Amino acid sequence: MLDQEVVRQKLIKRAEREKQTYIANQIGVPKQLLSDFKLGKKKLWESTLQALNDYLDNSLF
Repeated sequence: MLDQEVVRQKLIKRAEREKQTYIANQIGVPKQLLSDFKLGKKKLWESTLQALNDYLDNSLF
């Protein structure tokens, strides 16, 4: 099981150089959900968290 905080930190780091809107579109979630997750306001479903983690680990940017 993935750790929400670990993925959140990966997202924060990636968002320094890649738009959250683009990341949200790549994994098929609303940009507001990604924003709320990044700010610690919401947790992601396991499937969404996995998709985000896979994107952050495997995309070349």
